[in-house]
Amino acid sequence: MNPLKGIIVLLLLLFSSIEIKAQNTYVVSVGIADYQNINDLTFTEADVATFNQIMAQHDADITTLTGIQATHANILKTVRSVFAKATPADAVIFFFSGHGYEGGFCCYDMQANSHLGGMSYQEMQILFRNCRAGRKMVFADACFSGGLSKQRTQLQVQAVSNNDVMFFLSSRLDETSLELPQGPNGLYTYFLAQGLCGAADVNNDRIISASEIYNFVSAKVSSWASQIPHNQHPTIWGKFDQGMSVLDWR
Repeated sequence: MNPLKGIIVLLLLLFSSIEIKAQNTYVVSVGIADYQNINDLTFTEADVATFNQIMAQHDADITTLTGIQATHANILKTVRSVFAKATPADAVIFFFSGHGYEGGFCCYDMQANSHLGGMSYQEMQILFRNCRAGRKMVFADACFSGGLSKQRTQLQVQAVSNNDVMFFLSSRLDETSLELPQGPNGLYTYFLAQGLCGAADVNNDRIISASEIYNFVSAKVSSWASQIPHNQHPTIWGKFDQGMSVLDWR
């Protein structure tokens, strides 16, 4: 077994030995390695598998889109359908691993020289606005993902940031996101998985909070990347309580 994978499996076993609360978590996981029009990636679908393994331990309702399934239209349709199931007691999570651009994520059918086929944060904001879930989260392992396009107005930025959604993204607006040279995941996803499985739980209360997962992943990713050297700094934004439970393993 890959030693990196072994750490995640061990953490899963430790944290899954306790009863999990009955609230529902709805997850849409998207990973695109083989793009139609732009260059391919290596570990994005493995990122989805890693994230889904953790969510399955949490008894989540998981829907996965990879490769050709992950067109712009199909992602929007799937998110709309899955998130419509959620009640105010539930959580919804959108996980994405693939290419990103200033202000959004690159779907399978993203065009090479335009944003056509990209899923913007504004589109996501509309999807989340129509969702009743009490906790709404986005995790994305994608280059240039950590901000809105420079062309967007302050009003548009506010509209996204004030929508009770946590956006936790793998890099700043002007940075690329690394994949681990030997795998099994992208750098951000690898440390996100460790953090969600318990490594981020600094107060040992069996709850991974928004601030805990950010502090852990941000420190680990930026430190590891700097040794290459490379600049990668995960970023978090949106309107949410920093103590919000991301995963509750009690």
